Amino acid sequence: MLDILGLILVLLGSLMLIPGIVAAIYKEPAGVMAFGLSSFITISAGLIIRRIGEKGEVTNKEAFVIVALAWLLATIFGSLPFIFLGLDETDSLFETMSGFTTTGATILTESDSHGYWIINSTAADNSLAHNLILTLFKSPEVLLSGIGKISTSDSGFNNYVESTFFGLLFWRAFTQLLGGMSIILLFIAILPHLGVAGRQLYYVDTSREALTPRVRSTAKIFWGIYLGFVALQTILLWAAGMSLYDSLCTSFTTISTAGFSPLSAGIVAYDSVLIEAILIIFMIVGASNFILHYQFIYKNDFLCYFKDPEFRLYLFLQATATALIVLWGGVDGGFLHRIRLAGFHVVSVGTTTGFTNTFDYAHWSSAANMVIIMLMLIGGCAGATAGGIKVLRVLLIKKYARRELMKMLHPKAVIPIKLSDISVSEGVLISVLFFTIMYLIIFFACSLLLTITESGNQNFDLLSAISAVATCMASVGPGLGVVALDFSQVTPVGKMIAIFCMYIGRMEILPVMLLFIPNLWKD
Repeated sequence: MLDILGLILVLLGSLMLIPGIVAAIYKEPAGVMAFGLSSFITISAGLIIRRIGEKGEVTNKEAFVIVALAWLLATIFGSLPFIFLGLDETDSLFETMSGFTTTGATILTESDSHGYWIINSTAADNSLAHNLILTLFKSPEVLLSGIGKISTSDSGFNNYVESTFFGLLFWRAFTQLLGGMSIILLFIAILPHLGVAGRQLYYVDTSREALTPRVRSTAKIFWGIYLGFVALQTILLWAAGMSLYDSLCTSFTTISTAGFSPLSAGIVAYDSVLIEAILIIFMIVGASNFILHYQFIYKNDFLCYFKDPEFRLYLFLQATATALIVLWGGVDGGFLHRIRLAGFHVVSVGTTTGFTNTFDYAHWSSAANMVIIMLMLIGGCAGATAGGIKVLRVLLIKKYARRELMKMLHPKAVIPIKLSDISVSEGVLISVLFFTIMYLIIFFACSLLLTITESGNQNFDLLSAISAVATCMASVGPGLGVVALDFSQVTPVGKMIAIFCMYIGRMEILPVMLLFIPNLWKD
């Protein structure tokens, strides 16, 4: 088990070199230092853990532990670049967990003159990476022709300022790309062993054979589809007017239904109907069952999406929510403008991506707020990178409720529950109900806890607490009220609660809960 965790850290540390190269391209010395140091520490820790661990077959119990611990270790070590560039530990963990869980909630609040996110200048100037640069390079001429923006005034290198953070913003988006790939592996390799969220749930409405008999082969197929969509979206966004850097970062966070943007204004900054249309398409793609993508691409089943009852219900929910907000959501402007704003925001929230094409949504009506929170909780489709309870579970609960009502009228009747002409077993139904109940219990408990911890914050009301927990558990990103744009006003304790919500929601609850079952640790 430890050898696998160590290998994950070695791979993570190696991948940290990529944003380090980006930082070098954009001439950010502190960024290069931060990622170089982070990579060295992460790889070293991974090699030590691998040396301690013993190789062997991984049992189901160990697989649960590996998944739960791997996400935590990735978050801890993945936060190092943020820490080295000036963020405090809590904010760094928040931003990194938000990345790897594809949540998209942020604590960043400042931007440069071009609108790109930056770390507070005071914090950045006092950061470890900045101070190491000043210590190691006494002469400004050392880096003048290489990486860095350095003042040549009398005080020389002491006036060096890290004015951009393109390397860090790339890493921020890259964590969400990696998070999406990890989620695909999660539901292929780990969740099949859990009746409540296993692969039988993902296949129950598909009438599909197993893709391949080997997890590795299946993962390669799905990762190929995933990265293919990323490449296609990058090209389309670039052609639509985005810079190559913005296109790449935005594509990383769209298919993963994550939502980080390199710009503080998000999608609002582009003010482009074409870009928004491209994003809507790929947000829906990311939130749809990847088995459907497999059928469409590899089996040439061009009607597979519309034959799928979950996908049909998903589109119905999106259309209904859009209509409700357009009509009663308090959205300003003409009818077409309201459709544009409401439609984009509904798809963004309903896919758990979290992009915004307007800042006015925070002032929409209470009816709109209720619709948004319900969309957060439901989330996207099963077998996708989206979070939430999942549309498939909602569909099964609806069918289960209808059957129970019919049995009240006809007590002796045998009424099977079917999806795509396939009967759903009682075990799957009970598992779905168990998961949904546990999800809602944790949701209300964390909402109460967050309300208590933020009681001293006069601006933090009940809507802020409920939406904060909903958006973190469902990996959406932006909330309502105080957390509509960012979590900067939340206390450190409140941020730790939010981190927990992101983690347990992304893990589909059960792998984390199993860690606290004593039988898991018995031979």
